[in-house]
Order: sequence, then structure tokens, then C-alpha cells
Amino acid sequence: MRRAIQLALLAAVYFAAAKLSLLLAIPPGYATAVWPPSGIALGALLLAGTALWPGIWFGSFAANLTIEGDVLAAAIIASGSSLQAYAIATLIMRHVGVPRRFLRVRETMGFVSIIAVGAVIAPTLALLPLAAVHPLPVAELGANWWTWWQGDACGMLIFTPLILSWSAPGIAWTGRKVLEAMVFAALLLAAGYVVFTGGAGRTFVMVPFVVWAAFRFGQREVTTTAAAICGMALWYTLRRDSGPFADLVANEALLLLLVFVSTVVVTGLMLCAVLAQLEDARTALATRVAERTRAAAESEQRFRLMVDSVVDYAIYMLDAQGRVASWNAGAERIKGYRADEIIGQHFSRFYLPEDIERGKPQAELELARSQGRFEEEAWRVRKDGSTFWASIVVSAVRDDEGELLGFAKVTRDLTDKKHVEAAIVRAKIEAERANESKSHFLANMSHELRTPLNSLLILARLLADNAGGRLDAKEVRFAQTIYASGMDLLGLINDLLDLAKIEAGAITALHMGPARLEDLRDDLERAFREMAREKGVEFAIDLAPGLPATMRTDPTRVKQVLKNLLANAFKFTRQGSVRLRIAPRGPDVVAFAVSDTGIGIAPDKREIIFQAFQQADGATSRQYGGTGLGLSISRELTRLLGGELELESTPGRGSTFTLVLPVSDVRAAASVK
Repeated sequence: MRRAIQLALLAAVYFAAAKLSLLLAIPPGYATAVWPPSGIALGALLLAGTALWPGIWFGSFAANLTIEGDVLAAAIIASGSSLQAYAIATLIMRHVGVPRRFLRVRETMGFVSIIAVGAVIAPTLALLPLAAVHPLPVAELGANWWTWWQGDACGMLIFTPLILSWSAPGIAWTGRKVLEAMVFAALLLAAGYVVFTGGAGRTFVMVPFVVWAAFRFGQREVTTTAAAICGMALWYTLRRDSGPFADLVANEALLLLLVFVSTVVVTGLMLCAVLAQLEDARTALATRVAERTRAAAESEQRFRLMVDSVVDYAIYMLDAQGRVASWNAGAERIKGYRADEIIGQHFSRFYLPEDIERGKPQAELELARSQGRFEEEAWRVRKDGSTFWASIVVSAVRDDEGELLGFAKVTRDLTDKKHVEAAIVRAKIEAERANESKSHFLANMSHELRTPLNSLLILARLLADNAGGRLDAKEVRFAQTIYASGMDLLGLINDLLDLAKIEAGAITALHMGPARLEDLRDDLERAFREMAREKGVEFAIDLAPGLPATMRTDPTRVKQVLKNLLANAFKFTRQGSVRLRIAPRGPDVVAFAVSDTGIGIAPDKREIIFQAFQQADGATSRQYGGTGLGLSISRELTRLLGGELELESTPGRGSTFTLVLPVSDVRAAASVK
């Protein structure tokens, strides 16, 4: 039902508009210079849908039937008009949309172009069949076709935008705006009278009214103004036979009318589109500016909150002359000034008087200005006159053009750190003094202990040798026991002295020189052969093929390490064998591997045994004796020799300690004697 009402209403409106337009028809009565029904039909299809095309057909059929009563002609014309409106509406909706507002120049050009091209459908489809039924001269047929095309094109260019723009909300009308509109309308009518009753040179007077309407009102008012100007032009030209176009022949008058009407309409639509684009751009720009301003304000606020919440650092800005420009809570806590006390003051008041006299504050700013950053640790002065040790960073702040805006300064109170460092230095000095005292004490004690001990050892050895044969076997064993215990005590004293020197860093000089491996083997063979025989343990020293004859190292320290390793091997091996294998490990390294078949070492004890006074466990110390110093001293001596001490062990099956040394120690002579 609703669709039927819409069809009937469209047919009625089309019929009424057509009858009114025929008042301006050019003989023989089929066309006018402007055909408003074409614009009404296109506007209706764009707003309500192309399904309303039958309303156009019925309205056109009825209007044309009343002209001469020719049913065939009326049907042909109605078909052409409805097809034309349907085709143009379809193309516009597909490529432009429904332009209630012309917001883009491209949309406006597309709208005008589709109408200009599509307007050929109705005159072409209607006049060709009519020409066949009612023969006309070619010139007259062409003139009618041109008039028909012009009428449809102008009708759609004038009335379709008018209908579309009035279907959407317009501007807000205030009292001042209504008064301006009344003045505008009066001036427009007066200008139309002047222009269309005078010469052609005055037609330009109408263009400013289109511009006025575009800038001061809106798109509805622009389309209304264009329609009014075109209506006045047609009325004065065709009915009053006056104006700049009236003195011309019909075809020329129609051509100029088309140019004038098209210029006014297209100018108005283009101007509306340009203004809409400018307004969109202005709105978008304003939105972006507002968003960026808001973001900048939020960022500045977040930064300010962050800076103000920092209490461990004094963070503040200086202007280019060094005056304080901002102040945070950390600056107030560290320096003692409130913001209202210090902002605007020169930052030199934070410096010691002697620094100010030397021009240090300004020199720091100059360095930050030239290098971009200045950093130091120095004493600074608080508000109460107390000093604190500060870490200071000054950074130059510049704009996008590189102009200096000021300086950002960050200060941290390191007084506690300074005190801790001073305490550490004092403790280190005291420890070094204590260590030196300990070394002197050990050296003195060693001397004091060795003097009577050497006498004891000499006498015990003489007694054990029993050169005069005055002692029985029991007394000789007692003497031998005294001698052996004295030697153990002497070894302990030597180990303690070596450990003390190593821990104190006293053993840093090595006596480097050539060491023959065969001589080393012979010395160790003599030192441990008797021990192996007494314990019933197999003992062997092997020199692998490919060894160099000599190596450059400290022979005494190498022997000391190997003797410690071999002594431990014999100590913890009750049966089986102890073996020393000397073999090359690469072109520049020699490995001394001491292997035994003793008790072995558990994996969790392999680090402990290298610590001073430590063995695998307390039972080992009680069962096998020893102080636990040998491996600790051996590892430290190995490091001094530039080598490594490796360990492989299986509990219950034995251990292998490997001393790895370079063939030639080429370290700096400063550490070598």
C-alpha cells in the first residue's frame, strides 16, 4: 500500500511539474529549455529507490498524452524518461552514492558527468521513433533533440541537488540569519531584474550571490539560489523576451542559456564541495591539534608526576643563563630548598665558595653546551651550609632548530657511598698492615722455631746414626722417631710460612730458568723410592716420547708441587701403585699426571680438599695424618706458574692429579727473577 501511494504521488508530482514546464515549451511542444520533471524524477529515485520508476512512466505518459492525445508518442516518451531516470539513478548510487550533501569535488564531478551523459537517453529513445511516425526535417529534429537534452540535463542539474539538499538538515536559523536571508533574497531579485533586462555584460553579477550563499548559509541555500537564478534567466528570456539572451536566435539562446545555467549550478555545487572539504580538513586538523595538545598535556603531566615522585634524585631544569626553572621533591630533600625559594635563583649557590671563585659553575654549563653533556662527582652545598658528595649530570636541552633552551640537571646524594668507600679503604689499609704484621710475625716465628729445631734435628740424627755404637736398638728407634717428628714439624712450619706468603701476595716473584725433565725425574725418584719400598707400593716415573729436553719454569716450585702430590699419593695408597707420567699435551704444554690406587675422593669433596686445613673428612685427617695445607699451597703455586691443577678420582679406586704447565713461560720480566 505504501509503495502504491509513493508511485501515485510521484506520478502526480511529475504530471503537475510537466504541465507547468510545458508552458515554456518550444514548438512543436515536445521539449523545454529546462525540464524540472527530470530532476524531480531522479531525486525521487535516489531518495526512495529505483523501484519507483513506474511512477515516472505514468506521470510522463499522462502529461504527454494531454498534448496531442497520441498514445503511442506518449508511451514512447514515458518509456524514455523512466529509463533515463532509472539508468542515471543506478549509476549515481553505484559510483557516488546518494549525495544529500556534496562533500567532495570528485563526487560532484561524477554527479554532473553522469547526468550530462545520461541525459541523451530520453531524447534519443523518444525522438527516433517519433520521427519515424511524424517525419521532421533533420535540422528541426536535431534542434528538438538538443532542446530535449538541454532541458533534461538542466532539470536534473538544478532540481535534483535542490531536492537532495532539502532532504537533509540544514543550518541553524537565528534571527540575524533570517534577516540576512531576507536581504539576500531582495538583492538577488533586484540583481536578476537588472541583469536580465540589460546587456550580456552584466550576467557575472549573479555569481557573487552563489558565493555568498555558499559561505554564509549552506548547500540547501546554494541549490535554491542556483534554481532561482536559472528560473529568472528562463522567465525573462523566454516569456518576457528580455535580457542578454533574448535578442539571439532560438538555438543560440538555448546554447547560451545552457552555458549560463550549467555554470551557475556547477559553480554552486563545486563551491559547496570545496567548502565541505575545507570544513572537514579544518575539523580534522582541529581534532588532531586537540588530540595532540591533550596528549602533550597528558604526557607533560605524567612526566611531571614522575619527576615529582622521585625523591632519591634531584631533577630540575636550568634556563640558558643557569637560573633554576623547575624543582622536584628529590631536589628539595637533597638540597633543602623549597621550590618557591630556589626557582629563579642561579644554580651556583649549590657550589663551594672556592669553586665559585674559580668559575666552575659556568665552566660546567659551557662544557654541557659544547659537548651536550657534563658529568662529575664532587662536593656540593645544601641550604643549611652542610656539604654532601654528589653525582652530577648536566645535559643541554635544545629545540628542533638546535637553539639552546636550557639545561637538565640530575643530582644524586652519594655521601653514604663515599663514607662506605672511605671505610673500605681504611679497612683495606688496616688489613694490609695486619697482614704485614702477620708476615713479620711468621717470619720471626719461623726463624725462632727453626733455630732450636735444626739443633734438635742434628742431634737426633747423630743419635739415630749411633756412630759410636753406644745405643741399643730401642734407643736408636727412639732417636729415629724424634728425628722423623722434627722433620714433620719443620715441614709444617715451611707449609704455614708458604701459605701465609701466598695469602699475603708475597710470593709473586719466580726464579725462572731452564728445567731438565730428566733431572726432575731423577730428583723425584731419589726422594720417593725409599718411601715406596717401605710401604710396599709400586712406584714409577715415565717420560713419554715427544717431550722437550727442558722447559722454562721455576724448577723449585714445580718440585714443591709434585712432591706434595706424590706425598699425598703415597699417604693415601696402602697397596697398588703410585705413578708419575710426564707427557706433552699439545705443542706448548706439558702435563705431570700423578696417579695412585688409593682411597679416592668423593665428587662432593673435590673442591673442599683444595682449601687450607681441609681434607676429605675428619676421619681421613685422623687416620692418615697431615694438615690439609699441601693441596691448597699446590694450587696457588700452580696459578703462579701459569698452569692448572686438574683432578680425576673414583672413590675406592684411586685419584689422578695432573699439573699442566706451559713449556716456556714468557710472562713479563717484572714478575720473574
